[in-house]
Amino acid sequence: MKREVKSTCCYCGVGCGVLIATENGAITGVRGDPDHPANRGRLCSKGATLAQTGDLTYRLQHPERRRQGRQSRAARLERGARRSGRTFRRDDPRPRSGLGRLYISGQLMTEDYYVFNKLAKGLIGTNNVDTNSRLCMSSAVAGYKQTLGADAPPCSYEDILHAQVIFIAGANPAVAHPIIFRSIEDARAANPDLKIIVADPRRSEAQKLPISIWRSGRVPTSLCSTACSTC
Repeated sequence: MKREVKSTCCYCGVGCGVLIATENGAITGVRGDPDHPANRGRLCSKGATLAQTGDLTYRLQHPERRRQGRQSRAARLERGARRSGRTFRRDDPRPRSGLGRLYISGQLMTEDYYVFNKLAKGLIGTNNVDTNSRLCMSSAVAGYKQTLGADAPPCSYEDILHAQVIFIAGANPAVAHPIIFRSIEDARAANPDLKIIVADPRRSEAQKLPISIWRSGRVPTSLCSTACSTC
């Protein structure tokens, strides 16, 4: 049975809408959602190849270790659990002392975070669990609070098409957030008087636009943090 399901791209923070084509429960393709306000059907190269990540033959499905011979899944799982236990005991010799620390991915689902917290607090005995989804935003939050007074992006994507000035500080949206960069290009094409200011000590693809001002040199950290808020 063929069907198409609406979802959201799991990569950067732009939040592009995708349509996932499935057949008999398997993903057969992914395309941009033309009705989604974030991308209007566009996808970058990573989003366009999302279907490939759904192929289970290319994904790790059980614990493995280099130079390990062929074993059953249960044997590998048991061996991996024993090795992990030895490593925790070696690095934290006092059981449930709270010294253990887990730093986990920012790309997990809510249920995955729940399991990791249960593992850390219930089994290892530590509440020192943090994720990249929080730590990678900490500098951006500081930048927003210092410059704008609130720790959230202050505008919507629709504002790009109505802007008179766009300030790109310490970021390269052409590579980091290509769909947003396409919106900036659209805005400039629709309004040749749009002023684009780039403040960055590096030369980047963002400066290929017909910018009004380019500033190199030392850029305030708070501005760089603000510009990187959706990474």
